[in-house]
Amino acid sequence: MGFFDALFGDQNQIPTVTSILPSAAKNEIMSGRLPILNTDQLFLKSGEKIHFIDKAVNLEKKTVKQYRHYGHSSPGLFKGTRVSSGRGKVEEHTELVQHRGILYITNKRIVFQAKDWGFDKMYRYLTAVTPYQNGCEMQFGSRSYCMIVAEGDVVYQTLQLIKRRQIP
Repeated sequence: MGFFDALFGDQNQIPTVTSILPSAAKNEIMSGRLPILNTDQLFLKSGEKIHFIDKAVNLEKKTVKQYRHYGHSSPGLFKGTRVSSGRGKVEEHTELVQHRGILYITNKRIVFQAKDWGFDKMYRYLTAVTPYQNGCEMQFGSRSYCMIVAEGDVVYQTLQLIKRRQIP
């Protein structure tokens, strides 16, 4: 049970993510050193190095509105007419939409590569990071991304190590 289980309740099953991050890289991160990883999936800028690659799920909490009509209708007095009575009601409920992809953390940006809801953000826009057992919440200005990963502490530790390197 992690934070997202308590936040979103039992109405939606929180997915589990299997890690593709090599254990040697994870051990380096947890011991305070940033590994340098290679991939041909991400186009790097000059001087940019990848320090974290792992599968992730970006959760979107979506409010859905449905119009329901309660009532009945009956034949009218004249041919081709009907008498209807009743009322309509708008019902709202929330759904969790899961967007699966790969989370990359480099020394210059955070990239979530996915079919839908992918993003590419620079560190200067990162406002807050909150780690959880099975995820990490990253806030960029007024926009928050709830990312489900195998271990949220590894993502948080990577971001903290990069932040310490960037402080002059």
